[in-house]
Amino acid sequence: MYRFHIITAVIVIFAAGVVGTCSSPAIYGQPTPGETIPGTQVYLPVISGAAPTATPTHTPTHTSSPTATPSNTVTSTSTPTTTQTPSTPIPTAPSEWTQHAHDAQRTSYTAISVPTPWRWKWAWNGPNATGGISAGKFGLPRNSQPVTGGGRVYIAAGSNGVYALNNANGAVVWNRTPGGAINSTPAYDGDTGALFVVSTDGTLYKLDAATGATLGSFAGSGSSDLPLPPAIAGERVFFSMGNFVYAVDKRTMQQAWRYDAGSPVDTPPAYSATRDLVVVASRDLYVHAIRNNDGSRAWRNKTTPRLAGNPGGDSNNAEVSRGWPVIAEQNGLVLVKLRLDWQTLWRWNPWPSTNAAMRSNLVSDQAQQALLALNLDSGETAFVANVGHGGFGDGDYMPMGPQPVVKHFDDGSEVAYVVMRGSPCLASPCDGRWDSHFGEMMLNSSTVAGFEAGHVRFIDNTFFPTDEQANLSMAGDHLFGGHWMFGLAHRVIDRSPNRGASANTPITTANLPHIITSASNCGFSTSHYCPGGLTQDGDPRTIPGGFYIYYNQGTVYDRYWSEYASWVVSNDTIYYVSTDGAVVALENGQPTGVASQPSLEQAFTARLSFVHEGVIDYTAARSFADRTVTVEGELHDVFNNGKAVYLTFQTPHQGAFLVRILKQHWSNFVQPPEHIYTARQRVRVTGLIEWYQGDPVIYVSQPEQIVLVDAMRQ
Repeated sequence: MYRFHIITAVIVIFAAGVVGTCSSPAIYGQPTPGETIPGTQVYLPVISGAAPTATPTHTPTHTSSPTATPSNTVTSTSTPTTTQTPSTPIPTAPSEWTQHAHDAQRTSYTAISVPTPWRWKWAWNGPNATGGISAGKFGLPRNSQPVTGGGRVYIAAGSNGVYALNNANGAVVWNRTPGGAINSTPAYDGDTGALFVVSTDGTLYKLDAATGATLGSFAGSGSSDLPLPPAIAGERVFFSMGNFVYAVDKRTMQQAWRYDAGSPVDTPPAYSATRDLVVVASRDLYVHAIRNNDGSRAWRNKTTPRLAGNPGGDSNNAEVSRGWPVIAEQNGLVLVKLRLDWQTLWRWNPWPSTNAAMRSNLVSDQAQQALLALNLDSGETAFVANVGHGGFGDGDYMPMGPQPVVKHFDDGSEVAYVVMRGSPCLASPCDGRWDSHFGEMMLNSSTVAGFEAGHVRFIDNTFFPTDEQANLSMAGDHLFGGHWMFGLAHRVIDRSPNRGASANTPITTANLPHIITSASNCGFSTSHYCPGGLTQDGDPRTIPGGFYIYYNQGTVYDRYWSEYASWVVSNDTIYYVSTDGAVVALENGQPTGVASQPSLEQAFTARLSFVHEGVIDYTAARSFADRTVTVEGELHDVFNNGKAVYLTFQTPHQGAFLVRILKQHWSNFVQPPEHIYTARQRVRVTGLIEWYQGDPVIYVSQPEQIVLVDAMRQ
């Protein structure tokens, strides 16, 4: 009977989609984004098999005192240097996106933009020809970005190694696993025609970019599963591993120097060409500047009062992992993002509306400073950045949030683009969850009249919550955001000095085509284009028109979760990496294709297998996805984040089985669910195992689905 109702609902939903083809949803999202209702989505199955193939279209706070330990050869000054010396000109950035965050400075900015209109060029590891999920699809590591060179696109694919794709059509040129897993974005070097890859086994590999053959390797000390992409500058490759930073000759693969940070180096290196310095941040929250000529320390500084450690377990802690230093050469700065705790969401609820109030708050509570701005010459704090913490998360988890983008203008000025916080909000109620905006941050006090270094200017953008902040990148005046569900794209129109002081008078933008994971409001077309607006399957939010990756496939990101999506622009192609690991290439041109509907058999193959397997331990739940089972385990934590009650079996719950009771079902319980279920209770939960942000989950709507084991045995 259960299966009958599901199939009936599916047919009704499909029929409604046919009748409602090409509807025009609202431009911005719902004020209170809804939750996916379990059992109402149908996915095409994941079929094991060969590597995915491309699908081209027919047309091509703590109070300790921070300490600084500069070397004897570096003189600390009370007034940080804000401009480079005339003898060290700003380096010219490449037109290709050849390494993580575009360049060795990690600016995430390229001057090259692709003019609109855009059309679908190809997709890899994503949709098949009818918009379903391609056979052999897999997820990608967090922070994996495509890089290009030699007419190819290179992608780190974790345990699947590294892929090279033909940039013309997305076809696989080669796939290699030189050793360990490749969790870090590769770096392409045009001088040697080589691709440099850091493996989780601690080794830097040099591959022939044309064939994938291993040309050499260098073994670092230790291993790491973190994304630690190498940086190439001049004749050297820099990479972090264990407690060390290495400089390796890119031709001979011999060590030039090794720097001991005294603590695990949890960020990849960034390189300042004007200072010839390599900059990293270590797990103990120190930022290090290393002289490239000999590997000696220029300075080492810790400016945050927070302690090193997981902020999910202690609100006095912070981390630097899964971020990277960003160099602003023109102003002699390095920007370092910290991961703070979940409660930062509510510290100022919402954030103030003026820079003066933001600055006052952050000066009085230094532990809330999420973005550090340090002088490249001394390591001292250059200014307080008016940037609050955010990311995506729930009631016990807040990740490393978006990294800043540094843009250098033709007139010599330089600013950073950030995800800022401030009121009024873009959605209501206006509280800490709704106060995020795109922002332009000043790097000195002279670029825009009336704004000091660290001040932010509001930018108009498609709404996303503070606990769902989007990754940033930029191409020319095109500003991109990689949300876990969709990709935002805007063109900056008016950033004149009279704009940006308030959310009511923001820097204006125009919408560029957005991209969403799966939609069916326009019907299927080989162009994957829906100009009137996009509504995510399984989620009521709508965004401006653009491209959908999958057709009618539900919340694909939940099954293949990697936390963030990202945009990369290289030469004449835009690459979007979705949270589920699909890589979509867009190019200039009119979207083409005729709307069509796949058959019921194509669109809805048998996914739901309601087979009762008996009681299983929560640690095995992942293996029973798409089946109705009874899961047993001891609750580690129970919390209510306003949208759902979470029953978790480990902390943090990321990567493990959990139970979610959505808000619309709380009234089915005699008391609030978080009062009924408590930590250390042993429970059995029965239901369909689905996916939520990469975790196996059972959505509970009725109290009968949860049985207390101790009560059952009495």
